[in-house]
Amino acid sequence: MNRRFATFLDTSLWISALMALVYHVRFLMFVDYDAMQARSYIDQAFYFLTGLGHESFAVFFVINGIFVGLFLRHMPTAQGDRALLARWWRSHLALLPVLTLGGLLDLAGVHFFNGSGLYSDFPAFSTVTLGWSAFYSNLFMLQPALAPTFGSNGMLYLYAYLWWSCCLLLVLRRAWRSHAPWPLAGGAALLLGLVVWMPPTFWPWLTVWLLGVAVGLRGPWPRPLLHPLAAWGLLAAAILFSRLAGARTDLLPAPWGQLLMLWKYVLVGLGFAAVASVLYRSPMVPVARGAAPSFFARLNRHLADSASVAFLFHFPLMMLLTAIGADLFGHRLMQQPGPLCYALVGAIVMACYAASHALVRCIGERAGGLRPMV
Repeated sequence: MNRRFATFLDTSLWISALMALVYHVRFLMFVDYDAMQARSYIDQAFYFLTGLGHESFAVFFVINGIFVGLFLRHMPTAQGDRALLARWWRSHLALLPVLTLGGLLDLAGVHFFNGSGLYSDFPAFSTVTLGWSAFYSNLFMLQPALAPTFGSNGMLYLYAYLWWSCCLLLVLRRAWRSHAPWPLAGGAALLLGLVVWMPPTFWPWLTVWLLGVAVGLRGPWPRPLLHPLAAWGLLAAAILFSRLAGARTDLLPAPWGQLLMLWKYVLVGLGFAAVASVLYRSPMVPVARGAAPSFFARLNRHLADSASVAFLFHFPLMMLLTAIGADLFGHRLMQQPGPLCYALVGAIVMACYAASHALVRCIGERAGGLRPMV
């Protein structure tokens, strides 16, 4: 990849992870927008930007798909599928310490810091499942269809979506090339199984991920498929529409309103994929050999390396830090915005991202890299 495209992917990766983290912290610490007593311009801007949590998930899925597409593109056809599956499996080994550490944080919160009722009485987390069946089900990617997500870590359902998307892609690619009955039967069986037991939300996220795979596999292009301004405009319009539409299923008559809410993040993924295709240009100008990266380039890379684990790991730590603040320091959940609340949100976000970076340093190399595939 050239420097511009690589920098764009790295920056987008860690920004999307950071947006998801801030979105979840704000959800616990601030009241809903409709319940605000006074709305300054700073508050309105903060709520608007931090409401882009699910849009950031779409960006993350497209980037993950781009990395997968690039991996397959630069591997020999006969070895690419097997090598990608092996890489995914090595990355999957990182899930064991993430699940274990997240479960321990949840156990500490449930038993020692649940005075606020965050783990038992908070509407979104009234059932925090910490049993062994949920642990092993999540380890084998059976959430959310056949098992709940483990503990408070609601983000694990997206990781299962990524895992099964990759498996489906590899099985169907192998069946398409072989034309033999057994691979074709295996691909059809996996597709049918996913249709039967995956929830409807799986298919939009699969589509978003495949948009990224298409960019990585088919690029670089000698000329842009869209004018750069048109690509950026499409992304901005998709984000703005998704944000303003919210969860309003009444925008279209039933059942189209429900379908629009289910598939609207595909529009965000399409816009981001369009921008990525514009930047993924040919001829590619590689980074000069021997050129030392700048401080900001190294920082950008480190932040991107931690983004995948930040997605997977931040929820249990965020919950525990919020519970500690409520129990030991009397900082109530869902308060009106104020300087102290903003400072605490920043502190929790920084602590979660720093912990994710430390976790990457411990397990990243042994797990096969983490950054491109998880």
